[in-house]
Amino acid sequence: MEAVKKQDRTLDNIKNGEASTLRDEISSLRNKMKQLESESEAKEEEVQSQRANSDSLKGQSEKLLLEYDRILEENQNLRSQLQSVDQTVSHSDNKKNT
Repeated sequence: MEAVKKQDRTLDNIKNGEASTLRDEISSLRNKMKQLESESEAKEEEVQSQRANSDSLKGQSEKLLLEYDRILEENQNLRSQLQSVDQTVSHSDNKKNT
């Protein structure tokens, strides 16, 4: 009977030790989960910030492209006007020489 009681106590000690170890492991895993959730939230905020920055840069790029096209067209118009003036001056120089 004494041996059975001793064996029961030994099993209880083992169970209590395992339960304590499992509680510690659960606590550790919960802490790790909270840490990972916090890191995930920080990364999500960073992603949102980068998306906003990207959208802003896209808008600026589109505006710059429109401005470039406008300036290019204006440049072509000015070149045409200059060419026309050059031709007029050249034509009047030819008349003066004749």
